[in-house]
Amino acid sequence: MGLLENKCAVVTGAARGIGYAIAEVFAENGASVLMADVLKEDLIESSERLRKQTGQNIRYSLVDVTNQQQVEAMILKSMDELGGLDIFVNNAGIHIGHELIDFPPDEWDRVININLKGSFLCTQAAAKRMIENGIQGCILYISSASGKKPDPEGGAYCASKSGVIGLMRVAALELGKYGIRANAILPGATRTKMLERVFENTPELESVLMERTALRKVAVPQDLANAALFLASGLASHITGEQLVVSGGEFMDT
Repeated sequence: MGLLENKCAVVTGAARGIGYAIAEVFAENGASVLMADVLKEDLIESSERLRKQTGQNIRYSLVDVTNQQQVEAMILKSMDELGGLDIFVNNAGIHIGHELIDFPPDEWDRVININLKGSFLCTQAAAKRMIENGIQGCILYISSASGKKPDPEGGAYCASKSGVIGLMRVAALELGKYGIRANAILPGATRTKMLERVFENTPELESVLMERTALRKVAVPQDLANAALFLASGLASHITGEQLVVSGGEFMDT
């Protein structure tokens, strides 16, 4: 028996990286999973692969998390095709880097809209459906250690991820009376395709990041997925409104 046996989960930004790893570990632990993303080809391929790998009910939804109608359609699809909605993971996010004095307002808005507004719209839609159906569910947020510390050229990203932490805490406070938990995971540096491309262009950065951690290694998506599994499962039934930093000891004081 897996930790999420007979649970229904939705994961945004699930076509690759941390989102895919979360969808994978959820399915391996018995959950039916709706994988959501804007990357159509990657999403279809990833969902087919995960379905064959796990034998679970894996569906996909092409969704822009800044579009309220698409978000609501995604939630309805989970109810119709998975049979419920027990777990929602706000993972979709982007990073665009500029110094503040040169930050184009349209790019600032894009980061804030996807990372923060998208999390709000998804939280609202998922929570309403959970409440309507009497589901004592779980809403997770993939924030970032950058939500607690400044990064150069990270004004929009840091602001959005700080906002996600604040949103999570309000969700935990307001939804607790319905038995709905809300928690955030704050990753440190993680070996996604985006970071691997950075390493290719700046090879020395990899060793620098490793030296900053107590464990002398950079996280892999599975590390974040394991944290999400714990927080989504009954093992964390009395944990809400909390932030779990997964950084190998780099950010012990955040």
